[in-house]
Amino acid sequence: MGLTDGIRAFLDGGRAARAPGLARYTWLPALVSLIVIVTGLTLAFGWLSDLSVWLTGLLPGWLGFLSAVLTPLLYVLGVLLGAWLLGLLAVLISSPFLGDLSIAVERAEFASAPEQPPSFWQGALGALGRELRKMAYYLPRLLVVFVITLIPVINLAAPLVWLLFGSWILAIQFCDYPSENRGRPFRETVTLLERHRAAALGYGACATLALSIPLVNFLLIPVAVAGGTILWRRLQG
Repeated sequence: MGLTDGIRAFLDGGRAARAPGLARYTWLPALVSLIVIVTGLTLAFGWLSDLSVWLTGLLPGWLGFLSAVLTPLLYVLGVLLGAWLLGLLAVLISSPFLGDLSIAVERAEFASAPEQPPSFWQGALGALGRELRKMAYYLPRLLVVFVITLIPVINLAAPLVWLLFGSWILAIQFCDYPSENRGRPFRETVTLLERHRAAALGYGACATLALSIPLVNFLLIPVAVAGGTILWRRLQG
């Protein structure tokens, strides 16, 4: 499967998430995500204001005119990066609900799905352990990408590297729910996506762009879960 197959899966997730029968599975994670994102952005605006004052104070007098450019640029970059990071945080917090959504999508789209956990707390504890496993996979790679942004010349490619990194981890994040619901190892999801890397990156690029849209990304998280579930089933052949 290629790049377009991943993009198509994300778009099909948008159709699946809007199905009337799935509404009860989408509103709760969307609400949790909205609370996380709005709270985070509110705090971020305060930090950005302080950071802007501090940075403009460092400018020598003859560069004072740059403050008119620095402050708006700082806010734009801060909001875009903050929206993406907060979107990812919202996904991690909403994981117990998103697993139920993935099961509902499988039933609606493929007429078969694993059983839901017998209790919310059992599902929540399982999801927490799974998310910790994912963070152990993400963080070392995040550190490598961050170091690349600090190396002169090489950091010219940083925007592309960040896009590829974001696309890859979000493909893993959203395609892992069906595997998690079946009790399969996390590494199995990674191996599956490595075998179909182009499709994973095509889907992940759509998810990355969706999560970077401030105050709209909370609505797109259920879409990403539905799309990741559809892609996982299709990759199973």
